[in-house]
Amino acid sequence: MNDELLSLVVRAADAVQPLIGAVTATDHARPTPCPELNLKDLTAHLIGGLSSFADVAAGKPLDFGADPDLADGDAVAAFRDAADRLIAGFGVPGTTERAFSMPWGQTTGAQLLGFELIELLVHGWDIARSLDTRPTYDDGLVAAALTGARRWVDDSTRVPQLFGPEVAVPATAAVLDQLVGFLGRDPAWAPTRTAVA
Repeated sequence: MNDELLSLVVRAADAVQPLIGAVTATDHARPTPCPELNLKDLTAHLIGGLSSFADVAAGKPLDFGADPDLADGDAVAAFRDAADRLIAGFGVPGTTERAFSMPWGQTTGAQLLGFELIELLVHGWDIARSLDTRPTYDDGLVAAALTGARRWVDDSTRVPQLFGPEVAVPATAAVLDQLVGFLGRDPAWAPTRTAVA
């Protein structure tokens, strides 16, 4: 099961990388479905999360200040480096079974990896919507993330900076709409049409 989870994260990282690559410096100020973050900050947040969890897998403490400065940097290279370190770290035998001391309590490596699967796909969706496009994820990949989200996300994690209240989505909706709705996003969100600086 944990090898399968690692494979899902590999697939998610590969699917999100082109979305990172589509962001240009002129897009940095665009709004995102995360109201407190513009597109540059959200992209940095995604990369920083991957990097900090990669450090945890390597035995280092969680670093909440790991978001890179993307003002002049190569976001794709930073993303790929962080994702590759995460995958390599949790690919070490026994790492997914280990319990890690996190600020919110003991957490297994598998739970941390599952969280990053959700983060990759949902923040990838955020990036795509900010650019007024939609990601083309494989439905099986998204369905696996939705199953994990329903297992791990509850009222205790629906707090600012984590997940918002669930947005009702029809049971017949696309599985990606179900995932983002479950995690507090409106699947119909779109950027404003006004120019951004």
